[in-house]
Amino acid sequence: MRNTLPSLTLLHSFEVVARHQSFTRAAEELCLTQSAVSRQIKSLEEALGRPLFRRKHRAIELTIAGRQLFASVSAGLDEINACVARLRNEGDTPQITVAASVAFSYYWLMPRLERFGARFPDIDLRVLATDQMVDPRKDDVDVAVLYGENNWQGVEVQHLFGERVYPVCSPGFMTDHPELVRASDLLDQTLVHLDGGGNIWGAVDWRAWLRHQGVTVPPVRRGIRLNSYPMVLQAAEAGRGVALGWSYVTDPMVEKGRLVCPVGEPLETRNSYYIGASSNRMTDPSVAGFMQWIKDEIGENLSFP
Repeated sequence: MRNTLPSLTLLHSFEVVARHQSFTRAAEELCLTQSAVSRQIKSLEEALGRPLFRRKHRAIELTIAGRQLFASVSAGLDEINACVARLRNEGDTPQITVAASVAFSYYWLMPRLERFGARFPDIDLRVLATDQMVDPRKDDVDVAVLYGENNWQGVEVQHLFGERVYPVCSPGFMTDHPELVRASDLLDQTLVHLDGGGNIWGAVDWRAWLRHQGVTVPPVRRGIRLNSYPMVLQAAEAGRGVALGWSYVTDPMVEKGRLVCPVGEPLETRNSYYIGASSNRMTDPSVAGFMQWIKDEIGENLSFP
């Protein structure tokens, strides 16, 4: 089957022309003359038996066949580039990059890295902590902790846990505010808000949680706004106010008595957290090993919902 492939040189030139939508700019990138690039594309079209571009006055555009080939060639070259980069950077030590939210990285992953190292001593793990959504198919990551409704194309995912949100405060704050007995009483308290924390947190904020409790929410009058979730929980532990707790972070803190849930029922959304990798990365033993390890850790952790 490989003997039927056109020349890789022709495919590379086609990818550059299709990406620029221009023979002139492609020739500049390839360090060839425009006529040489044009001949290469003509040879590729003859080998395939169909046109790949529509030639217009001072412009070109991909045909349907051209768009199909461009998608496949681009994906193939991207995978080759990624593999070459890994081989150059890793040497003899396999390395994987794992992307997760700041909270997941700080509260869940970091305390367990020693166990991961003991189980996989030959894997060099790089953690990318970000509260922006990451696409394992495009971004420079091998594995990502994803948030949503499992609607990612071209990504192999495993379910970790659902989203469950409830109020938390320090035991001292609870003692100092005996008037806090129902959800509506929170309107008279200092609320700690996650402000601009990225889109990994979805749509759950104080307004959404209070509406779920049947509380009519007026314009927020008082509160503390922080753009980092670890800072939000530090403020709650210090008795500065009441924060929203995501159960995968705060359940262990509640069990240890560092935080308490003062009022209300947890809000469980339709979203969940998943561990995911692009389909072509799942063949990497290091990636498969990390995904299995994180599933094993969650299965052993009774604090997880």
